[in-house]
Amino acid sequence: MRTLLRHTRTFLLPYLALLLVVGIVLLTTPKHTAFFWINGHHAPFFDQFFRPFTNVGDGVFYVVVTLGLLFVRFRWALLSFVCFAVTSLVAQVGKHLIFTGHPRPFRYFSEHPGFPPLHIVEGVVMGTLKSFPSGHSTSAFSVFLVLTLVVKDKRWGVLFVLLAALAAYSRVYLAQHFVEDVFAGSVLGTGLTLALLAWLPGYLARHPKPWHDQRLRMRRG
Repeated sequence: MRTLLRHTRTFLLPYLALLLVVGIVLLTTPKHTAFFWINGHHAPFFDQFFRPFTNVGDGVFYVVVTLGLLFVRFRWALLSFVCFAVTSLVAQVGKHLIFTGHPRPFRYFSEHPGFPPLHIVEGVVMGTLKSFPSGHSTSAFSVFLVLTLVVKDKRWGVLFVLLAALAAYSRVYLAQHFVEDVFAGSVLGTGLTLALLAWLPGYLARHPKPWHDQRLRMRRG
C-alpha cells in the first residue's frame, strides 16, 4: 500500500486538498449557492469546451483507455478494466437502486421556483432524476488515477487530477449535477480504485500468467 501511495501521490495530494476545500464549501453553503456559483459563471467559450470535454467522464473514454493499455501491458489493461467495471457498477447501483429519487438540477429548480434561471448549453440533453452520485465524476477520477499509476513520469498525476476535476466541474456547469453529486462521485471513484489498485497487482503477482507482461503490437508494412 505504501508503494501505491508513493506512486500516486502526485494525484492524491492535490485531490485531498481539493476535497477539503469543496467539502468545506458544501458544509457551509446551501446546495443552490454552490451550484449557481459554477453554472452562473458561463461564457460561449466554456459552453463549447465543456460540452465535448464532459465525455472524458463517460464510460466510452474509460474503455478507449483500457484498449490503449493493451498496447502497453495486458496486466495494466486488465487492471483498468476491473477498476472500470467495479466503479461503474457501484455508481449505477447507487443511482438506480438507492438514490433513485434524487432530482437533477433541471427538475429540482423547475419544482422550486424563485431561483435564477439555469444556464443550459445548446445540444445538451437535460436529465431529471438519478442525480446522486455523478457517474461521470466516478469514472473520471478512477481512470485518471489508474493512468497516474501506469505512467513512468509521475508528474503527470498533477495534470490527471486537474482533468478529472474539470470533468466533474463540467457536470455542474452543464446543469447535469449538483456539487455534492460530483463530490460523492469523485470520492467513490478514487476510493474504490485505490482499493482495487492495492489488491489486484498483488493478486496477479501471486498468480502469474505468461500473458500478463505481453502486449499487442502494431504490424509494420
